Amino acid sequence: MLKIVFYFIISSLVLTYQQDTVHALASSTAKQEIADLESNCTNASLDEIRCQTSNDGSHKKRRTHIWFAVFRANDDVEDITEECGSSADDFPSFLTLDQRLNGGIVLHIFIAIYCFCLIAIVCDHYFIPCVEEICSTLELSEDVAAATFMAVATSAPELFVNVIGTFLLGSDIGIGTIVGSSMFNTIGVAAIGGLAAPYPIKIAWWPVTRDISLYICAIVMLVCITWDQFIYWYEALILCCGYIFYFIIMVLNKRIADGVFKLVDYINSRRSIGTSTEAPIKPISIISSFRSDEPRMMYIEKNNALLEKQISVTDFEADYTIYQLPKSGLCYKAFFIFTWPIRFCFYYTVPDCKKYPRLFPVTFVTCVIWIGCNSYIVSWMMTLIGETFQIPDAVLGMTFLAIGGCLPESFSIAILSRKGEGKMGVSNALGANTMNILLSLGMPWFIKTLMAGAKDDSYIQIQSGSLEYTILGLIAVAATLYISLIFTKFHLSKASGLIMLVCYCGFLALAILADMVFFPGNCV
Repeated sequence: MLKIVFYFIISSLVLTYQQDTVHALASSTAKQEIADLESNCTNASLDEIRCQTSNDGSHKKRRTHIWFAVFRANDDVEDITEECGSSADDFPSFLTLDQRLNGGIVLHIFIAIYCFCLIAIVCDHYFIPCVEEICSTLELSEDVAAATFMAVATSAPELFVNVIGTFLLGSDIGIGTIVGSSMFNTIGVAAIGGLAAPYPIKIAWWPVTRDISLYICAIVMLVCITWDQFIYWYEALILCCGYIFYFIIMVLNKRIADGVFKLVDYINSRRSIGTSTEAPIKPISIISSFRSDEPRMMYIEKNNALLEKQISVTDFEADYTIYQLPKSGLCYKAFFIFTWPIRFCFYYTVPDCKKYPRLFPVTFVTCVIWIGCNSYIVSWMMTLIGETFQIPDAVLGMTFLAIGGCLPESFSIAILSRKGEGKMGVSNALGANTMNILLSLGMPWFIKTLMAGAKDDSYIQIQSGSLEYTILGLIAVAATLYISLIFTKFHLSKASGLIMLVCYCGFLALAILADMVFFPGNCV
């Protein structure tokens, strides 16, 4: 499978080179066609050109830029070429391109690496203990807390980016960031959790089924709303209502789970009655693996597990101070000194839930602020690094920017998997994806359209004509995650992590091929 993915990527590079050659030969011809077309049309723009295509002048045709629209020989409107923008245009730059090429890029790389350390420390020492305290105080199951409170915090970067893109830049950076990171957040984060697990971690089938179902519903809603590339106030309101409905489902999770478990018991009993007079055979249906006793035991034992975690807190953790070097090895001491400035900031801005359990709301809010700002800086640095090394936007958005935006989920599931609690990380990643669609997109869009008057002609236009088809591909990614877990009997292990990693590489190669080779945009 790895060889197939490798050959697939090599073929994409070859096809990309061939395509660039063809574009270079056709560049002058395309520009001449644009000049002729603009001279014969009135009210022309880059998004829509209306021309007379018949002798009587009664028929008009609208040409819309769609990334997958391959040029057809019988198309009477010639392809329109426009100048491509760069992702770096959506971020400020404190160094010019020449300065970065002459060594200034080292500063951007250092800032990005330091931000990686920052997110690891805030998740390990403050954020995850805060979520555990929320579970204990509100008596929530771990998967519900991960899919709600934990997901709100880890989706803060996307909300922050979309607010800036909607109100300040007027660009599609928000929705592009959310859609670009969803693929990695869905299957890449789960792969990290499996590879980081020291032993196979059992995952209850109901939380995964619930979270994937709600995520697919959110994807379908977003596709329907963005299909015409216009977002009206009532469409944004639908997303906000979907966010409220999502929380209602989580509040009623226990009742819904009990009903689902009874249905599973009924189906299993019917199967046993139908096969009681026959020779015993091994069930071939996957429904037999959906035993209702496993999720129930998880909910019954959750409080005991949380108590054990609280009791097992060592005196060193309780008396943690930044003014004393740890007693670990030399490498950890060097890392402690390297990250001391950010530890100093956290020590005086984020209350430690292990020492002050009652201050967990303050800890949660401050962690959200730190995670949001840090992830935006990571995306900023990654974009400028990609522009400096001339990495195509399609590759940059689906790799470095996607991973940079998913750092909170990645570090959270890695830390939890090392503790044997990877199921929280999976629910966190899927819940964050759902909230990114419903909250991070819905709320800024709704406020922006209300500020414009909430009239029929008040809307937000999505410039990316191919976006709805890219969003549809996320359904296949979510289905792949669920099928992978079914084949591994809902165990998160190194084997399942490797399977998901290979699947992620395959989807990534397909997405890059589709965007750069098979269905390129009409810009130069």
